Amino acid sequence: MTKSSIKESIYEAIKAGKRRDYKTAIRILEDLVAAGFAEVQSTPISSGGEKHPEIYLYLSRAWNAAKQPVRAIVFGKAYVSRCADDPAGWFFLGRAYLANEDYTKAAATFEKSLRIRPNNIEAMSMLGMSYLKGKQSKQAREIFEKALKIDPDNKRLNNGYMNALFVESIHLFKAGNFEIARQMLTFAINNGVDGVVPRLYLAHILRSMKAIPEALSQYNAAISFAPDDPALQWYPAAMMLEMGDMQGAIEKLAKVGFQIEDKSLSEQFLAMGVVRQHIKNGEWARAIEAGRLYTKAFGSTVEIHLLLAEAQKKIGKTDLALNHYNRALEIEPANRHIYYAVFDLLQEKFMWDSLQKAIVTAEKANCCEPKDLYYYKVITAAHIDNPAEEVLPHLQAFVKTEEHAANYLIYNAIGICYIKLGMPELAVNWYKKTININQNDEEANIGLIACYEALTEYDELYKTYNNYLSNWTDNLSIRMDFAEFLKTTNRWQDLCKQLETIAVQAKKNLDLDIAVAYRKSGDFRKAAILYRKMLRQKPEEKVLLHGLVYCLDKMGQITPAINLLQAARKTFGEKNDSMIIEGILCLRAKKRDDAIRLFQYVAEKEPENKIAAEYLTQALNRV
Repeated sequence: MTKSSIKESIYEAIKAGKRRDYKTAIRILEDLVAAGFAEVQSTPISSGGEKHPEIYLYLSRAWNAAKQPVRAIVFGKAYVSRCADDPAGWFFLGRAYLANEDYTKAAATFEKSLRIRPNNIEAMSMLGMSYLKGKQSKQAREIFEKALKIDPDNKRLNNGYMNALFVESIHLFKAGNFEIARQMLTFAINNGVDGVVPRLYLAHILRSMKAIPEALSQYNAAISFAPDDPALQWYPAAMMLEMGDMQGAIEKLAKVGFQIEDKSLSEQFLAMGVVRQHIKNGEWARAIEAGRLYTKAFGSTVEIHLLLAEAQKKIGKTDLALNHYNRALEIEPANRHIYYAVFDLLQEKFMWDSLQKAIVTAEKANCCEPKDLYYYKVITAAHIDNPAEEVLPHLQAFVKTEEHAANYLIYNAIGICYIKLGMPELAVNWYKKTININQNDEEANIGLIACYEALTEYDELYKTYNNYLSNWTDNLSIRMDFAEFLKTTNRWQDLCKQLETIAVQAKKNLDLDIAVAYRKSGDFRKAAILYRKMLRQKPEEKVLLHGLVYCLDKMGQITPAINLLQAARKTFGEKNDSMIIEGILCLRAKKRDDAIRLFQYVAEKEPENKIAAEYLTQALNRV
């Protein structure tokens, strides 16, 4: 490829990107990378002539625009490793990290870009956003402040600054710095960060500062944004009561359907009412904040801990939920309802060893119904180290009762027992029945994978793996099992995707495995790029050289393949197998004399080499 044709190809890729035809742009750029035109210096693996490392940058941007940030990161890193002094490289790599939700690396990369090109507004804006999304609100505020001094009329910077102020004010409030938090949040609200949540937090801050009339005003302002939310009405009612206006508080709640008698009304009652209403509405974060305010004002109660445990459970904070249940048990150690809540949570999270310990603790408290403890014991026994043949009859007896006839937890436990007994054909239907009732039962989905694997029902196994990983993306062990299955069944395209994901999740270098998978899938372009990347690190590795040459040949790039073999021969010496490959390519490129010379050299050096002899005969007979 000539110097002008390379530039024309790059220009065509850029034009394709501008019209959002990223597929075409990527294809053109990957062809150039595969052929070695993106290397920065002449090496045994690069093509001769002018180098264009910017190809990696354009390729990174194209993949990011195509919403594939992992690949964008790969090529972005390739570019900055070759052109470390280009701030644009670090900037676009940072954008790829940001798109991949890796906020720590995004921030570090934007910082590098700014060290090379200080005061770049776009990079400062992206750095602020990375800090903000990475929950570093103070750093975000500081960088936005610095950027606004340079470009004070930039609306995007101003929005970022106000959002950072808002988030930081909440952190300061929770840390007890009420006055600074009030100032920051007031400023943010006055500059457009307004709505239910900012007004609620400002009201909470003022309430903590004992500025009750001002807090009432802000609670009413919050209500103006959501007048139909009954939970919000409890806040001003509590403020009115604290100001001595009991009748006003009763009337406030009556307007939204809460009939309260005078003797029932107290600040504590209203504070608890707020938490209950948020829980009822599924507003978990607001419930947790209202609960925090409640415990600060009135101390711990069983009810507040149970409500907070429920909210924490709903947002996936299992440890915090268990902590609240334990604190409730400290207050009422013989309350069986708390134990049942703990059992259900541990069961839901498949924490069977912890559940077994909790059952023992409950037995010592002597407060739970024996039949309930028996039920939890049997379910737990199926999941831990107990003989399945002894547990199974108890589970089967449960299924025959009206109370447990449709209990998916029992269905799942029966499936586990049949797997342990080596009867996957019986376990399948119990797992299916479990999933029909509760699609989110992760154990049952894993059990179904085990069944289909044992039964060698590969089509069903393929579907079940895909279904599982679409719902539980972070299970690296299952993903690695799936990759092994795909390799065994020659599903190479699927394997490429899984290996790339595994490489990111496990932070492992799987370039060779991915290159082989791409090659076997027929995607020679992507395979060639990886082989070239590995050869750059190990230029003497023949396996990588031959892999790259094979891919270039399949791509129709015979001349670059020959050039590559010649460069490697000059650098690392004559290798018989490589020379035979070069000779075969020369024959295809109609370079008969070169092919004869190569085959003759190998045949003379290694007379017993039948492959060289056969190809020499072919070359001599070819006219």
